[in-house]
Formats: sequence, C-alpha cells, structure tokens
Amino acid sequence: MTARRLIGAALAVLVCAAFAGTALAAPAAGGRHLPYFSLMNERVAVKKLPLDLRIWFGGIPEGGTLSSGRAHRRPVWSGKVERPKMTILAAGNSRWVCETDQPKNEMLGGGGGCTTLGASRELFNLNVRSCGKGPPRQFRITGLVPNGVTGLEVEKADGTVGRTVPVIENTVAFTVGREDFTLRGVGDPAAERLERPMPLGRLSGFGDHRGGCAGYTFMEEGGG
Repeated sequence: MTARRLIGAALAVLVCAAFAGTALAAPAAGGRHLPYFSLMNERVAVKKLPLDLRIWFGGIPEGGTLSSGRAHRRPVWSGKVERPKMTILAAGNSRWVCETDQPKNEMLGGGGGCTTLGASRELFNLNVRSCGKGPPRQFRITGLVPNGVTGLEVEKADGTVGRTVPVIENTVAFTVGREDFTLRGVGDPAAERLERPMPLGRLSGFGDHRGGCAGYTFMEEGGG
C-alpha cells in the first residue's frame, strides 16, 4: 500500500472534560455487530446514547440542528471498552462510525470524532491530542481499529519499530513523543496492509495551549 502524503495539520481546541454519558447496555447475544467492528454489538436507540455520541446521529435536544447526512433515527450499533485510564465509547451504522473517550482522571481532556465506515477501516478513526502549557511534548492517541488488527507497530522515520501497541476490543490508547512515525497494522493479512503516517514532529510550532488541551486533524492528499 502506497503511503499517503500528509500535507497539513489543522488545530482545534477540545473541551477538557468528558461529558457525563449514559451507560450502554450489556453486549447482545448471537454474535451480531457492526461490520468490521465487533466492539459495537448492541443495537441502541439514538436517544439512549451518551450525549457526545448522540449529537452525531441527529439526537440533539430540542432546537438543535445537524447535517442531514448524519441524521439517523434508526437504532445504531454501540459498545464500550473499559481501559486502565479511560472508557472508550463507540457507535456506528452503515455510514458513520463515531468514538469518544472519557478519561477516568478528570484532569485529562476527553476527545473523539467520526468518520465514514470505510475510513474507520483504514485507521482514520484515531484521535491525537495534547494537554498542558507550552508547545506539545507528548501526544495521546486513542481510537478504533477494525477486526483482525491485534496491534499497531510504531515505525520511526528511520524504519525501525519502536514498539507494538496492543489492541483491546477494536480500541487503542497510548502516549507518544513529538516525532514523525507511521502506524502499521499487525494481525491478519488485511491488518498488515494498513498504515497511517503520523507527522507529530511537525506540530512543535502550534504554541502555548494555556493549560488546556488541543486536538489535531491531519489533511491528506493522494491514495494508495
């Protein structure tokens, strides 16, 4: 797979406190789930989702509006994973997959986002953020990976693999320093073709967060 060329980065300040979410129901029986993501194995009405997921599926309270492309009244697939430092919640349908994380330490900022189902299968439902004063020195990466991926290799610019991050129920969460690297899938043959360049070494010029948290979205060009 030809590596995608990253051509820019956009900065967005994130709210540094997770929404209080509604608990999701227990896993459904029968092995049914959203295609490619067995984590999302419970059918839930949009109004039953936590607020920070509900808004992406047209479940905004009275008076709210949302792009008609994401409005969806039918039940969606949902699930959650308890990790050592955070809870990761996810919901999706045939078009959109959305994820949000709720840190157990309230001093840390929560994050999340949505992509198409196809983009989520290509590692584009990963969120990058940093917190604290001054230029970013460390970044927290969280998000979703598809079935078949058992880990993500962190390949440095010189081609060496620094470590392999384990995947827990379609989710990853790890901290990295400010450097350029590429994430590569580990697992079945489909997983091994996945890659995602992460040019974090180029983010040193974004300046002082003033004690808050910042999230980063990378623009891309070309395909592979």
